[in-house]
Amino acid sequence: MTDADLEKFYQAQSERFRSPESADVEYLVLDAATLAKTIQLPEQDVKTYYEQNLQRLSGQEQRRARHILINAAKDAPAADREKARAKAEALLADVRKDPKAFADLARKNSDDPGSAANGGDLDFFAKGAMVKSFEDAAFALKKGDISAVVETEFGFHIIQLTDIKAPATPSLEAMRPKLEADLREQQAKRQFAELAETFSNSVYEQADTFKPVAEKLKLTIQQAQGLSRAPTPATAGVMANPKILEALFSEESISKRRNTAAIELGNNTLVSARIVNYRAAAVRPFAEVKESVRTQFMLEQAQALAKAEGQARLNAWKAQPAQAQVGNAVVVSRDQTQGQPQAVVDAALRADPSAMPALVGVDLGAQGYAVVRVNKLVPREEPNAQQQAQSREQFARLLGNAEAGAYLAHLRSQFKVEIKVSKPKGRAAS
Repeated sequence: MTDADLEKFYQAQSERFRSPESADVEYLVLDAATLAKTIQLPEQDVKTYYEQNLQRLSGQEQRRARHILINAAKDAPAADREKARAKAEALLADVRKDPKAFADLARKNSDDPGSAANGGDLDFFAKGAMVKSFEDAAFALKKGDISAVVETEFGFHIIQLTDIKAPATPSLEAMRPKLEADLREQQAKRQFAELAETFSNSVYEQADTFKPVAEKLKLTIQQAQGLSRAPTPATAGVMANPKILEALFSEESISKRRNTAAIELGNNTLVSARIVNYRAAAVRPFAEVKESVRTQFMLEQAQALAKAEGQARLNAWKAQPAQAQVGNAVVVSRDQTQGQPQAVVDAALRADPSAMPALVGVDLGAQGYAVVRVNKLVPREEPNAQQQAQSREQFARLLGNAEAGAYLAHLRSQFKVEIKVSKPKGRAAS
C-alpha cells in the first residue's frame, strides 16, 4: 500500500472518517437528594419526631384466642341458624361453668377444621386479620375472658382470650437512622419547593453564566465532555437524559451558548445546562485518521482478494469436482447450525437437492469467502408430539399475521389510506 492508495481511498470513502457532532457542557442540578445531605438536624427535632410517631413505629397489638365454631351458612334457613345458635349457647354455658374445659370442648364440638384439633387455638393475630364482628369481640376481652356467642358469616363463635402481646417499642437509638432519613427527606422536599422558582428564574435571567445562581444556592457547577445529540453508553447521570440533550442541541443553544431553561426530570430534580465548546460534524483530516484509513483499506483489499480466490477455486472445483478440498462434513439445519455462519447454512439449504453433490460460494464479507460442498439431503428426525404442536402453532400464527397484513394492505389500496404518524420507536432510557 502506498500513501497515494490510502489518500485515494480516503477521498472516496471520506464519510467513514467523519467525526460526529459533539459538545462540552457545564450544568447545574438542583435536587432534593443532594439537599438532604446538607441538612443538619437538631437533636430535639429527632426526639420530637420519635415521640410523635411512636405508635406507628411500635406496630400493632396482637391477641391470641381460641374459639369454638358452630357452622351456620349465611343463607341457611332460619330454623337451621337458630338450631346452631342454640347449640352454641349451650356450649357457652358449659365453658363458663368450667373455663379450663374450653380446649376439650373445642376439639369435640368446633366445626373449624383448622383449629379444632388444637383446642380451638388461633395463635396471635392483629387487627385486620379476622372478620369485623369476631375482631371486635376478641379485642374487647381481657385476658382469660370468654365472650358471648358471636355471630359471623361463618356461623356462631365462642371466644376465649388466652394472651395479649403488646407492641414492641423500639428505642430512639435503634430508630435514629430511619428517623433522621425521614426528617431529612421531608425538609429537603420543602427546601426544593422553595428554591425551585429561584433556580428557574436565575438560569433564565442570567443566561450566559451559572456562577451567580450556583453561589446563591450553594450548588456545584459540573462539566461533561463530548456529549452528542443521542445518549451513549459513556454518557452518565442526568446528562444522558434525552430531554436535556434535546434542549442542549437546539439551534438557539448551539448558536447563542445560553443556559437552557430549567428542565424538570421528576423526583424533585431540576437541571439547566449550557454549551461551552461545540464541534460540528466534519470529515477529519487525512493525517489524523491515516492509520484508520490504512486498516480499513487493508480490510477491503483483503476481502476482495479472498472473494476473488474463493470464486476461482469454486469455478476450478466445479470443473473438476474430484479436486475439491473441503473440510469434514457436518449435518446442518436452520435450527442446528453447528456453529456455521448463517449465510453458509442458508446457501447449503438452497442448493438443488436433485443435483447433489453441489458446490456453492458464499461471500462472508469481513470473514472472507466460503466454498461449500453440499453432499446430500438428510431427512429430518420425526418430531415428537410436543414439537409437532409447537410447529402447528407457529405456522398458524405466521399464517394469521400474513392474512391480517394482506387484508390491511387491501383496505389501504381500496380506500387510499395514508398513515401520517410514523410508528413510535422504543423509548430511550432516562
